Amino acid sequence: MFEISQHDGSLLQKAVNDGSAVLLLGAGASATSLNAQGQTVKLGKDLAGELAGMAGFPYANEDLPDVIQAVGPRVSEVQLHQLFRKEFTRIAPADELKELFQYSWRRLYTWNIDDAIENVKYAVQLRRYYSGLKDSVAIDEGIEYLHIIHLHGEATKPEHGFIFSPSEYNRRLNNDKHDWYRQAAADYASHVPVFIGSTLNEPILSAELDRARPNAEASLGTAFLITPDQFTALQKAAYQARNIVVLQGTLADFIEWLRKTIGRGMSPLEISEERNSFTKAVASRMSPTRAEISTANSILVHTWQDAKNKADELQGLKRQQAARAFLEGEPPSWKIAASDIPVWLSATDELYAALSSSIDAGDRMFLVYGQSGSGKTTALLQALLRYVREHDGRAVYELKGDVKSLRSSLELIARLHKDDHAIVYVGDAFIYGDALGEDASALPRGKLTLITSARSNEWRHHIERRVGDFTTSFEFQRFVKKDYPALIERLIQYVPSPRFLKMNPGERTQKLAASQEQLLIALKETTASDKFTKVITDEYETLPDNDTKALFLIVGLATISRTGIARAAAREAYNRLRVGLSFEGAMRQLEGIVSENATGRLVARHELYVRHIVENVADFSVVVNAAVESLRTYTKYALPVVKNVDRLDGLLFKFILNHNFIGELARRRNEVEEGLRVFESFEIEFQLDGHFWLQYGQYLGMFGELERALHALEKSIAAYPENIFAVHALADLQLRVALNRNIYDATTVALIGDAVETLEGLHTAQSVDTDFYPIVTLVERHLSALIKYDQGKAALSAAQRYFRLIEAMRRTDGQIDRARERLAHYITHGTWEKSKPSQNGRPKHRRRAAYGR
Repeated sequence: MFEISQHDGSLLQKAVNDGSAVLLLGAGASATSLNAQGQTVKLGKDLAGELAGMAGFPYANEDLPDVIQAVGPRVSEVQLHQLFRKEFTRIAPADELKELFQYSWRRLYTWNIDDAIENVKYAVQLRRYYSGLKDSVAIDEGIEYLHIIHLHGEATKPEHGFIFSPSEYNRRLNNDKHDWYRQAAADYASHVPVFIGSTLNEPILSAELDRARPNAEASLGTAFLITPDQFTALQKAAYQARNIVVLQGTLADFIEWLRKTIGRGMSPLEISEERNSFTKAVASRMSPTRAEISTANSILVHTWQDAKNKADELQGLKRQQAARAFLEGEPPSWKIAASDIPVWLSATDELYAALSSSIDAGDRMFLVYGQSGSGKTTALLQALLRYVREHDGRAVYELKGDVKSLRSSLELIARLHKDDHAIVYVGDAFIYGDALGEDASALPRGKLTLITSARSNEWRHHIERRVGDFTTSFEFQRFVKKDYPALIERLIQYVPSPRFLKMNPGERTQKLAASQEQLLIALKETTASDKFTKVITDEYETLPDNDTKALFLIVGLATISRTGIARAAAREAYNRLRVGLSFEGAMRQLEGIVSENATGRLVARHELYVRHIVENVADFSVVVNAAVESLRTYTKYALPVVKNVDRLDGLLFKFILNHNFIGELARRRNEVEEGLRVFESFEIEFQLDGHFWLQYGQYLGMFGELERALHALEKSIAAYPENIFAVHALADLQLRVALNRNIYDATTVALIGDAVETLEGLHTAQSVDTDFYPIVTLVERHLSALIKYDQGKAALSAAQRYFRLIEAMRRTDGQIDRARERLAHYITHGTWEKSKPSQNGRPKHRRRAAYGR
């Protein structure tokens, strides 16, 4: 067995126990397996010798890549594939290779083309296989699943190609077509890589690691190399400089070490039970399936005592730092909420009373809504902790943002509470879209109370219509005069501000009262000599370099979207923008500004801070660069993107592409063409993604590029015909084009006819939960077109028909009411009132937020 220091051994042992070790297998991992002829698998020099003989060359111990390059013109592809099938298929895996799969790994990459791994019959993880030369990158599915990636091809699938020769390496590098290699580099930086039987002489991986590590001093963490090869002192020093621990041994030696330090296996369930108390509770009361283990891993359990114990650990400097970060906008946590750092506001008393009543009544859902920065999320966590403190034995279940299925999570919690009631906190309501209403109402009333929060406009314009019938809502109000003393005390205690400290009590109160903003901004303005916007502007402009600003904006866009961004994705996007500073270096410069949220994703303080920078301070081209490179991280996934990434990554993708978000920024800066670059950059990569073309078309339509917008929306429907948002947008645009034409000819008639047929069909089939009204579009666009072209009889007939349709609707809101009024006025008086334009020149009913898109 190889020798390993205590420190390195502890690190490797922890990685295996946590399921965070990534395997990268070289030729040595297959060295003791047998081919179909019962011989050891030909590797390296042996394979090179056979290839040289096939081509009629004498073999003088040349390297395999050089031999492959030389024999290429003399050995046909068919002959080569026959050799590969003979030598590398129907492999009998060695015992040590079989035993490797009794442990759980984060991912497994292999440079080998044989099928030894596929022929391992039993593994503790469910295996999924990918071709590194053909397949799109797949998102991590959790520890229950092991992704196995053949980076250089597979002997069983020669049609996908191979990588052996220098020319094949170079072609992949030059074409930038090596997404799984890029993912391997990301896994290298994010987890603990273990190379087995490799010399690490892999040009593509080296290139990707160099991209992530701009200089020799920048570390990507510790890696382990297990190989029987002997190295010179110089070679060992080179590995050490790259923070690679060389362990002289074989795969069999590694297995022996695993047996002695870990045991004879480590299943996903064992790892999950150690990570998550809810998973442990599930396993103690049932025999969970793989899917149930995956679901359980996204559910957290919070008790008052656990939160209080963590809060009590905040002492001295750590407490000062945590308090200051929280008061300056860092997202609240259960630990912070359990401490005395946040003030228990007067509004929190009212919230607690409403929350308690709702839980005691067994309501399906309790939702608190309020303005951004009002303190509603902190207050909700405080109220929940107080409730479980005062109701001994109760706990709060929290669903992490990356939970795959809301309904599956709720059903699993309900199974653990067959005879009692459970409290489930789901965070921001907008994350779950339409599923929130559907899944919350799926279980019998009284089993669960879902606790959630929303912005005021989200609640009123989108969420209420979905869940209002069974939800108790509470509006969280702004802090009041009674709260001033406690707020001032926290500011004095935790936020350094000599000017504020020198004030007398009356002056401090007056300073706090002078701000008419929500709590977060008011606290910032109270301790600063300038207005909030000036303070935030100065903070951004004094960042040390453009690299740091680029990372801030990458994380900032994800903060505005309220999803955060995975560290690996932020690193990948940043590495394409940076000039010199490493990712870790930029993160150090952003300490106190960028942090990890509860799900481990990066966020930049509060949305209010970032929005001001993005909208008013940063150069728009730099913002667009951050958006483009953030989107580029999605090009490695299969299309459509939102169906092949997790929930939060899908929401981030949709937000950055949202035409309203990009369009309003472009309008503010008078940079319409620059904003268009967000879409033009991906016409090839996302050409089969319907959502991409939908947003592209709506952006063009926003600025009057109607013909181009029509083509984009037609592509959206071609890519995803079932997308009713795209169908509605195209019909709306057809009517706009018809309105803009100068003559009522066959083309105009066709545009109107197609659009009306589509919109009336959508109205008939419309779900209660959709965020748009085809009937409103018909009233606004169709009647306007008919009236413009003096088609009075047809206009009156359409108006009467649309009025009847509206009268038959089960629900209404401001848009519907306004449409009804305009129709009634036209039918009665014969005059058509033009709609009031919105800021972007479109009718108000066409302005939609990113929610649900």
